[in-house]
Amino acid sequence: MKRCAGIKIFLMMCHVPGEIYEVPCAILLWKEDSRAYFVPVIDLPHTDLAFDFPHRHYHIDGRFEIHPRMVHRLQINDGHTAMILLTENSGLYDFKGIAKQKLKCIRIETGLAIPSCSEKYLDWYEGYVGQICKEKRCPHLGTGMLERDGKLVCPLHGLTADLKTLKIIMYDCP
Repeated sequence: MKRCAGIKIFLMMCHVPGEIYEVPCAILLWKEDSRAYFVPVIDLPHTDLAFDFPHRHYHIDGRFEIHPRMVHRLQINDGHTAMILLTENSGLYDFKGIAKQKLKCIRIETGLAIPSCSEKYLDWYEGYVGQICKEKRCPHLGTGMLERDGKLVCPLHGLTADLKTLKIIMYDCP
């Protein structure tokens, strides 16, 4: 197990910018240009019934190099995006599966860009406040949490924990 600044991070592995890693990627056949693109994902397909979203999907792992066209189309900014990748075909692409690819790590942070402080999100989030992140894993789906600004943050849905107590703390609306 690798360590980075004394803390275990995402999937018990520290990704170092500039290094090459074998990572899971969604294979997307983009309808606009009929090309296949490999987009790195956090390998935990799920649905979000709490948000009335029953569609199986993956979250983009913005820590790794992504084709510039996909960065633009998927609106990825500093490794974060509000976009998710559906496993059933969308109007933009056909999802062809998951394959491992060797990609360069370009940053240590990634995650879902929470667009606003919606009441539904805040209600969902509050249900986790005070829960413990065992082994620095999110209590929601067990995803490894990333360290950011002295806190642990789940890259899937933004649950945030105190680094010392490992307890989920209240969400601060921007």
